[in-house]
Amino acid sequence: MIIFGTRTKVLTGKSQPAIGNCDYCGTAQSLFAYKQIKYFHIFWIPIFPYSTQVITICNHCKKLSYQSEINPQTLQSLSARTIRKTSIGYFAGLMLIGLLVAAIAIAGISGAKKKEKYLKDPKVGDVYELSYAKDGKTMRTLYRIANLTADSVTFDVNDYEADSRKALRKLREQHSNSYSEKQKVSRAELEDMKSKIASIERL
Repeated sequence: MIIFGTRTKVLTGKSQPAIGNCDYCGTAQSLFAYKQIKYFHIFWIPIFPYSTQVITICNHCKKLSYQSEINPQTLQSLSARTIRKTSIGYFAGLMLIGLLVAAIAIAGISGAKKKEKYLKDPKVGDVYELSYAKDGKTMRTLYRIANLTADSVTFDVNDYEADSRKALRKLREQHSNSYSEKQKVSRAELEDMKSKIASIERL
């Protein structure tokens, strides 16, 4: 089960300087300013902050004031003071998602390049994953190159077909040698099949 939600965190520094006197209890140099962030998380991994605001706390009376309650002059003076910045760690989820998307894109580009390379130089034993429409569904099966000539390619066609990638993985595991039908195509026809070929594996 995915655990997700929001959390609130007050960012505190090791040597936070006082910003002035408390307007509530009047204690001198007892007021400290911090940044409060609210962020989304999944499995307690921060995804990204969706809200940040300044808060002040009096060390003497413990009065907590949110940004909307803080004196405008005090807020303006804070722009020149040190308030801890939001750590890049609170964007960890976004970075992980970005890396995952990049990895998928790189794998896709690599797979496309490999497919183009193998199509230009087919070898006996190459296994093609083909997809095609049947009864309104996208079906998949395997074609294995059995013979090559200068003008044609002869495939062994797998006896089974799958209606999903999960089913295709099972087909590969359980029926990897179940080929009883042959299909011969010209090199030109092989090029026309390109859009139906999802991937090519070379053993």
